[in-house]
Amino acid sequence: MNKVKLLTATVAITLASCSPAPSSDDNSSASSKGADNLEAITSYPNKQARLADVESNVETLLQQLTLEEKISLVHASGKFHIDTIERLGIPELWLSDGPHGVRHQIERYSWDSAGWDDDHSTYLPHLTSVAASWDPTMATLHGNVLGAEARERGKDIILGPGINLARLPLYGRNFEYMGEDPFLAATLVVPEVKAIQSHDVAANAKHYALNTQELNRIGVNAKPDERTLREVYLPAFEAAVKEGGVYSIMGAYNEFRGTNANQSKHLVMDILKGEWGFDGVLLTDWNVDINTYDAAVNGLDLEMGTNVENYDDYFLAKPFQKMIEDGKIEESVLDDKVRRVLRLMQRVGLFDENRMAGSRNTKEHQQAARTIGANGVVLLKNQDNILPLDKSRLKNVLVLGPNTDKKHGQGGGSSEVKSLYEVTPLEGLKNALGEGVNIQVMRARSSSLAPIAADYIASRHWTGTPAWTVAYYKDAERNELVSENWIVNSEYKATNAEQTYVTMKAQVKPLQSGIHTLNLEVAGDIDIAINGDSVITESTGADKQSFTAEAELTAGTEYEFTINYSGSGEYVLGWDAPGSLFASEEEYLAAAKNADAVIYFGGLSHGDDREAIDRPDMKLPNSQDEIISKLLSANPDTLVFLVAGSAVEMPWEQDAKAIVWGWYGGQEAGNAFADVLFGDVNPGGKMPMTLPKRLEDSPAIALDDYNKVESLYKEGVFIGHRWFEQQNIEPLFAFGHGLSYTDFKLSDLRLPSDTFAGEGSFKVKVNVQNTGDRVGAEVVQLYLHDVHSTVKRPYKELKGFTKVFLEPGESQDVVIEIDKRDMSFWDEKTNNWLAEPGEFKVLIGNSSDNVGLSKSFSYVAK
Repeated sequence: MNKVKLLTATVAITLASCSPAPSSDDNSSASSKGADNLEAITSYPNKQARLADVESNVETLLQQLTLEEKISLVHASGKFHIDTIERLGIPELWLSDGPHGVRHQIERYSWDSAGWDDDHSTYLPHLTSVAASWDPTMATLHGNVLGAEARERGKDIILGPGINLARLPLYGRNFEYMGEDPFLAATLVVPEVKAIQSHDVAANAKHYALNTQELNRIGVNAKPDERTLREVYLPAFEAAVKEGGVYSIMGAYNEFRGTNANQSKHLVMDILKGEWGFDGVLLTDWNVDINTYDAAVNGLDLEMGTNVENYDDYFLAKPFQKMIEDGKIEESVLDDKVRRVLRLMQRVGLFDENRMAGSRNTKEHQQAARTIGANGVVLLKNQDNILPLDKSRLKNVLVLGPNTDKKHGQGGGSSEVKSLYEVTPLEGLKNALGEGVNIQVMRARSSSLAPIAADYIASRHWTGTPAWTVAYYKDAERNELVSENWIVNSEYKATNAEQTYVTMKAQVKPLQSGIHTLNLEVAGDIDIAINGDSVITESTGADKQSFTAEAELTAGTEYEFTINYSGSGEYVLGWDAPGSLFASEEEYLAAAKNADAVIYFGGLSHGDDREAIDRPDMKLPNSQDEIISKLLSANPDTLVFLVAGSAVEMPWEQDAKAIVWGWYGGQEAGNAFADVLFGDVNPGGKMPMTLPKRLEDSPAIALDDYNKVESLYKEGVFIGHRWFEQQNIEPLFAFGHGLSYTDFKLSDLRLPSDTFAGEGSFKVKVNVQNTGDRVGAEVVQLYLHDVHSTVKRPYKELKGFTKVFLEPGESQDVVIEIDKRDMSFWDEKTNNWLAEPGEFKVLIGNSSDNVGLSKSFSYVAK
């Protein structure tokens, strides 16, 4: 991977590592001292000396291990740890979920919280925000906080960063990753990994590979052609290994060409450990579909979660040992895995008395979260210079939208973070404006019947989201269960014309006592019960009809709501509760007309962006589009601020003057967003993924390649922005797009020569000038075009970028280096990278759809 010359501003934040070492408890990974048989050195004056002795120390330990002890090192002995071998002074190895902060402490042998009151961690902006910064400095900052806090919490491996690509807008885990482009992700993962590991913690790049949907994530068979695999879905992992030196990698849930990715000979033995020379640990996600023999011989090193009662029954536990004892697998296969685990332990300093202690919840970390969050904000549209808002002119501000006062840290799945605090957008506005400005907050509801609001739902999915369970049956008597899942809201729509039998349940907790009027729209047969007592029983056939019922409920009491539905139609259950949370349409539109500024904080939440399930569509949930459209009619200057980790449709985009995209911005999100809205920070973020106008425009949907069984990756190398250009489809907002409060001019593109022989690097220079009146940052993006190729290649391939910070009027030359690999494609005839001689075009711009400078050169192979 080519190196990008960094011309970014230095972030003046020191990440201290001066906290005391963690106390001895059931999560301590402090060194075991005084082991009689441990010949390896256990104390080093510096990290370099320790790393120099890793291999000799590994061999010393390996020679002393029994077969049973070796086996104990390649499978978990609890939810997040590997047991100690006290005889040799080998301590427990502890892992923790990331990648946006260290997860709260889990019980040793269950998924229940350990109930600690001191396991808070800094909740960092998500990796989509890091990707949107287009700034390796932000990746370094993010990794430094994550590594320091994992170390202070006594963790040895932090499960992050995530670097799968956003192939599908519906993908539930897009928010965890670094966007759609292989080069962008590959560039940013390297400083993230290096920063984490500088704190004596192993980074864990995940999920290897092709985990691009949550629909049947364990069983779906990914079958891309080899060129697509190599050019699109592996470069970020390759960079993590070759340039980042990552100590561990997590395999994906999905199958790859017919077998689980963790035990794929091609992915693991041929590529990861063969071609790339990865010498770290390949570990599983939790409850993957593997078997003992294939996992063992094809390179899986550590099994972390399998659905059995006894850890000795893991595939790489007793069954593995028996296969070795029976001569079916050579013990040398096990030795290689043990070496890798011991190597990781040595590298992160488990035996080193001078191992770094780490730090957590410091002011520096909190400021880092705010800095990263602000740098990831993308200004999508700013007609008439609506932004930045002028504080001196604001007396009355109206704030609406579901993300106005919503916290996101403890949702989304395994990436949840328990933080000391989380500043919501509303709190950020209040902090910025002070008491002299009246901030009026309203909750708007559309004309459509809305499901019972999440505020009332006490039941939770394991991802932390308020949720209803949903069970599907073959029969009306509910005797034969087909499948179970969960759903965010009290609504359902059949996906085909066949008769379905559905049961939904949730624990509902009223906020005020009194009469609650249930409102139901249904087509089909339905029975709604509260604590087992039916309150609505109706049959409508194919026609949708409306019904109401009243129930007197007590605040703070949990009631079990059960919905039994039969039919091929749909239903929505809402209610009118005492002390309604919502303003009427007349009220919020009148307020909008009279406000000095209207800000709508909309978008998604972890009821939408979440592990384990994909979104059903690309629409904003709960009829937000209708509300936004009405607000824009009432006040054309309404600012729309979206918080989301995946693309959404914006049917009102033409009417909006100002649109901002903020991602899930961590515990300082509200302050970071306010910094941008009021101009304290000039937005410099760029979209790391394409925003389509319609879901049908995205390649997986357009090619009918999204299903439970297999994914053929029919679009090939034309992921994201490459697809939109190839198909001549105009996106809503292009990959790489992002505005500023100032203006920039790119000029004077220079190539070092009109030919390149492929040796070393080819240094492209361009001048950037800040022509506006504010300090700001521009991202110079370099795309390559192979003019005459024997295979179909994208017209533009991102191959370099740099972010430059300039004062008003200042100009600067920036240099972006490209090399032979950047000109190459994967040649399936030779199974290698191939750069074909001929003409290449360098395209320079500030987004994929705005490349105003170009020059050609010839590649002449020697």
